[in-house]
Amino acid sequence: MMELAGKHIVLGLSGGVACYKSAELTRLLVKAGATVQVVMTEAAGQFITPVTMQALSGRPVYGSQWDAREGNNMPHINLSRAADAILIAPCSADFIARLVQGRADELLSLMCLARPMERVPLLIAPAMNREMWAHPATRRNLAQLAQDGATVLGVGCGEQACGEVGDGRMLEAEEILEELD
Repeated sequence: MMELAGKHIVLGLSGGVACYKSAELTRLLVKAGATVQVVMTEAAGQFITPVTMQALSGRPVYGSQWDAREGNNMPHINLSRAADAILIAPCSADFIARLVQGRADELLSLMCLARPMERVPLLIAPAMNREMWAHPATRRNLAQLAQDGATVLGVGCGEQACGEVGDGRMLEAEEILEELD
């Protein structure tokens, strides 16, 4: 899909236990020569800390649309314009629904909505329980996201955090990297 060396990837984390995989994904992206800018939802911060993601990316993590580090107070514009791609991993069922609805009530969804679509691809790595993955609302939302131009990466099948087995797991970091390469 893209040569990663020299690319600026915005890695968005929505809330879900699969956030732990985003740490390894960040490490692999940096190792491949990409600059990684992490943007986290409030819910993602319940699963992994911004400190961990900053240590691995080497860059400050963004989490608020009101971030004072941006002189013009427009991190959603600045971050999306600087990106070569936006990758949401993990992308929860809730965040998928937010994207489909065009909601912009926090930085990550606002940034996805403000991205220059013709130049900055949006890649989604879903992560959820097998029942959520199979739910008709999720299926409709994923189809709509694809129709809207997002690239929906696959999901893994296997044991899930809840102990159930099935589709819906976020791909492993190496698998996501293969999808990007």
